[in-house]
Amino acid sequence: MSDSAKACPFCGSRDTVKEADFGTSLMVNRHHCRHCNSFFEAIKWGDRSEELDLPSFLRGGGDHSRQ
Repeated sequence: MSDSAKACPFCGSRDTVKEADFGTSLMVNRHHCRHCNSFFEAIKWGDRSEELDLPSFLRGGGDHSRQ
């Protein structure tokens, strides 16, 4: 989970909490704004891999080939 709260796109508040690791697709997290009680999705992919909020099976590394 990311340490920094995402800003709500509806009211701008940072009083938000991540509700789910995935939204309508793998590239977004679902968030809830406690200020305006709205749900929104935020893109989780970044330019720096160490900042990605990915489950371990999507992080890469290791040999996942079938034998």
